Amino acid sequence: MRQELARVERISAREVWLNEATDFTPWMCDHIEELGGVLGLNLRDAKPEQSTGNFWVDIVAQDEDGGTVVIENQLEKSDHDHLGKLLTYLASYGANTAVWVTPVARQEHVNAITWLNESGLAQFFLVKVEVIRIAGSPPAPLFTQIAGPSEIIEKAGDQKRESTESKEMLRRFWTGLLERAR
Repeated sequence: MRQELARVERISAREVWLNEATDFTPWMCDHIEELGGVLGLNLRDAKPEQSTGNFWVDIVAQDEDGGTVVIENQLEKSDHDHLGKLLTYLASYGANTAVWVTPVARQEHVNAITWLNESGLAQFFLVKVEVIRIAGSPPAPLFTQIAGPSEIIEKAGDQKRESTESKEMLRRFWTGLLERAR
């Protein structure tokens, strides 16, 4: 006997949360554990619209070790403006984790987040947010991690740094040798 399956319907995030600051960000604060679960982080104490000088961080939260996590929300396709905001907030708060939530992550931004993770300066996550409905059910959020830190990325960053250091040592050696030879 065949089992009947329901169809998944995707809904624009803008249909559920009309405004990022007044609808989506407060909802995220109230449901921060859903985002944390996808990232493997125990997020708590989420506070919306926190000041950092002349700018406002969408969400500042804490991880289980008491580290600061900055979260930048975007209800449109990822853009350079939001990447810049994420980096500014990370530095301003001295955070150890930065999370960027968007419904559409451009490949260039996935690459940028991966490269930032290779640096080892902090943990960077890029998360896709979708809204789905199944067989007429109420809308439900669906978070998917698109990019984030990993042991493989960390090792790749270490190897790149070691390679750069080796090249610099060789350059200094040959420069010094050539100067002596003259």
